[in-house]
Amino acid sequence: MKIRSQSSFIAPWAIALALLSAGRPADCRAAAPAADPAPSQAEYVPKLGEFPPKGVGVYLAGELVEIDHVNRRGALRLTGDGVADRYHAAPSHRFALLPYGTVRYHGAPAELVDVPIGTVLHGYFVLPPEGDTALPVPDKNNRRYFEPHTYAVSLADSFSFFADRGRAWKIESVDSMTGKLKVTATGPAGGDGWSGEQTFEFDESTRVWKGRQIAAAADLAPGQIAQLNFTWSPQWEYGVVQAVDIWLDDESRAAAAEVQRKVHVRYQRHRWLAGWVDHVEHQPGGKGIVTVTLFGGMDPSLYEAAKAQAKPGGGAAIAAAEPTLRTWWHYHDAKNGPVLDFKETADAPTGSSGLQLRVQIRELLEGFRPGRIVRFRPNGFPSFKLPPEERVKNLDDR
Repeated sequence: MKIRSQSSFIAPWAIALALLSAGRPADCRAAAPAADPAPSQAEYVPKLGEFPPKGVGVYLAGELVEIDHVNRRGALRLTGDGVADRYHAAPSHRFALLPYGTVRYHGAPAELVDVPIGTVLHGYFVLPPEGDTALPVPDKNNRRYFEPHTYAVSLADSFSFFADRGRAWKIESVDSMTGKLKVTATGPAGGDGWSGEQTFEFDESTRVWKGRQIAAAADLAPGQIAQLNFTWSPQWEYGVVQAVDIWLDDESRAAAAEVQRKVHVRYQRHRWLAGWVDHVEHQPGGKGIVTVTLFGGMDPSLYEAAKAQAKPGGGAAIAAAEPTLRTWWHYHDAKNGPVLDFKETADAPTGSSGLQLRVQIRELLEGFRPGRIVRFRPNGFPSFKLPPEERVKNLDDR
């Protein structure tokens, strides 16, 4: 892994397009691995209603130490670089997901709530939107360690990050006495994250997966091709990590991805698909046609459900949302209408699904203006009141 300094940042700039894709089958092997793009747009400032160009983002990796999953925020203890003062004194790197920012876990789409505290995540980050003060700057004593790129375009556990790039680990040797696992990276060389020969720690707490069952450290053997997830190690400041999960075969990886995919689909069906308003065609009597582009990174079945509504009798509901993707009472406040048509873009920009739908609405709301965030509910998705913690109660509760 490229170890980055918290006082002077030198890192590749990239955006993991695979993490923002519209999803893949449960098999975690990527058919067409995506390489990390060339450096570009390092100082990009996001704007609502504007998807970023390809190749934006600063690569950062670290242990997830805090989450506010309702507001899609959290904090990473960035990967150590061997300087003890930085490791012990630097504050955790606080981040917020952009409205179109994605999370991947176990090779499938996810939300922050799905990722256990302590998991090592890999992400691409940009500068905050202009005027944004949601993430406070550290006090002056810690400001020298502050990394200004705090808005995440994508986050992924190691399983997803490397599998999406067609990379994995070949086990070279296993030493149960010292708890050392020597591996060599396979697949496309270069790019962000660990590469080449590496030594990772493991112990009796490490979960080993083989087929659809939990195996044991005794099942680890040279020559196996594995994916791993990681957590904190006492030698973290030197870039050392502990393997928390090891998947030894395609069956175990596919099973893990399928379980997470189903968790993701259930979550999205109850909270509806996020996107933003591109255009509004005003009509007499407060009516109008709202054109919405759905964000990327969801399971393909969800987009298919949205497209299916553009048929006779098909319809949808649209609810106003915040940039955090929180809604008010989405099942109550949403406005319904038929889906008139849809358009798909093959080469969609970063963060976009490429799916744009036009919906006839009987009553336009303030939250349906161009650039505003909405939640899109195809007919057939559940419509229930969400828990109070997930709802925006008033304009100051964001």
